[in-house]
Amino acid sequence: MAAKAPLFRLVAEPALNSELKAGKLRRVYYLYGEEVYLTGLYCDKIVKTAGGEEADGLNFLRLRGVPDMNALSDFSESMPFFAEHKCVRITDLDAEDMDNDQLKALISLIEQLPDTTVLMIAQTGLEIDDKKPKAKTKKLIQTVEKCGAVCKMSFLPLERTAAMAAKKASRSGCTLSQGNAVHLAELCGRSLTIIQNEVDKLCSYKQSGEITKEDIDALTPRQIDVSVYALADCLLSGNPGRAYRMLDDIFAECVEPIIIMSALSGAFVDFYRAKLGQKARKTPADAAKDLGYFGRAFVMTNAYRTAQRLSERYLRDCIAVLFRTNLLMNSSKTDNRLLLEKTIAEISAIAR
Repeated sequence: MAAKAPLFRLVAEPALNSELKAGKLRRVYYLYGEEVYLTGLYCDKIVKTAGGEEADGLNFLRLRGVPDMNALSDFSESMPFFAEHKCVRITDLDAEDMDNDQLKALISLIEQLPDTTVLMIAQTGLEIDDKKPKAKTKKLIQTVEKCGAVCKMSFLPLERTAAMAAKKASRSGCTLSQGNAVHLAELCGRSLTIIQNEVDKLCSYKQSGEITKEDIDALTPRQIDVSVYALADCLLSGNPGRAYRMLDDIFAECVEPIIIMSALSGAFVDFYRAKLGQKARKTPADAAKDLGYFGRAFVMTNAYRTAQRLSERYLRDCIAVLFRTNLLMNSSKTDNRLLLEKTIAEISAIAR
């Protein structure tokens, strides 16, 4: 069955980029999605296109959460001071936390924004269920949809993520080949936030010249969550041989067994929570919010997809094996690597 499309009419990220390059501005933007780095990047691009400066308190207003509507209205409706535009950035505004009067006032403000004001609503730590949004959130986004642009910032394709890494390295006086840039992106789980930091580190190390695969492998740790989730997926797919090979690769990176066990246990707990969320007819976004996955709601979304093909009893039995292994790692003199290998064998033997 095809995945359900977002309810809203979205402006694609490349299209938004083209608009801003051409100097086109909309009065209001609603930016959300799993790639938080892009959300921040596009807020900066919008401010730059508007001719604003974040340090300018006269023409730039930064808010978080539910705003004071009187103050927001006064700022937004007044003329800019020796500038073309005023800019407002509201981070992590949860419409469900607004009372009816506040929401009505915000919607009215959006609908009547002057051409000299640009309003950005940027979700960086708040997960938005765009397939089945709650009532107030739906109403707010639909208003932005009519008056401006709604854009979902998803993880970029691997090749484009790699290209951005290579471009950043070039600006620092280093070179990063396409193959090595892809390798770096894979190690970083395609997260642009992590990749930016890793490129900075590699360029500081090299100073100039080519960044080699050996440099990357020496300085860039594979994200343990990425590796262990792949390991868990091998187990769930009934491929213990590949799981053992992946475990060898993780050990080769000098990751402590207790850290591997912690991440593996966390992955299965995510799957089990997702299964219970499905049983309770919760959306991934609601389950993530209820369980405190702040800024990590995409983890629950991915876990929902995995949990669909697994039984609750199977996941419970797997967690029991992991729990026993955790106890043994903290109390037994048995080699922890052997305990992990035994765990893989026991989970592989559990019937789904």
